[in-house]
Amino acid sequence: MINDETQDLCQKEFFNEKAEKWLDMFYADPETGKYDRYEKEFKRLFGLAGLKEGNRVLDLGCGSGVLVPHILERIGADGRLLEVDYAENMIAVNRRLHQDKRVSFLVNSADELTLPPESYDCAFCFSCFPHFRNKPKALKAIEQSLKPGGKLILAHFDSAKNINHHHAGHECVKHAHLPNETDMRALIGQAGFHVERFIDENGFYFLGAVKGC
Repeated sequence: MINDETQDLCQKEFFNEKAEKWLDMFYADPETGKYDRYEKEFKRLFGLAGLKEGNRVLDLGCGSGVLVPHILERIGADGRLLEVDYAENMIAVNRRLHQDKRVSFLVNSADELTLPPESYDCAFCFSCFPHFRNKPKALKAIEQSLKPGGKLILAHFDSAKNINHHHAGHECVKHAHLPNETDMRALIGQAGFHVERFIDENGFYFLGAVKGC
């Protein structure tokens, strides 16, 4: 049995090793080669997220940047995006692929995040929340970085049940668990957020919350 620190290192090594091929592995359509495998799901996600022009956005656990084009399309010329991931190779690939001046990059774990308080309008945790080692600490760090009324978006393109079943079969991520709805709502509330929308179904998971004013 591996301990939490060893598991965290194992996860980080896995993501670093896969960074160059991550988008091809999970987001490319095998027939076209384009990164539109989840076109309908991304459209649904950003329809729910409600980004606005000029928003300052955090993309936590960003990997090699699958959300970047979708976010930039919606925040306009005056918007800003910070890509954050603890796997340095993911950030390196992300930086190479996305050289837009509106985007900046940070190698950091979510639970050790230290940003200017109340400086962001929205934070995304896409396909990454189960991997956060200290979830309450990560949520509090996110809450502190958001403006009053700022949005937190947790999303996956599968149900919690299927995600947890998948992780259970792999040693490095078998403890990367997405809490059930009751526990998730409690975690979110304890961090200072109010859950506005919760969806957990085959092929789509979405939790939208707002920071208390």
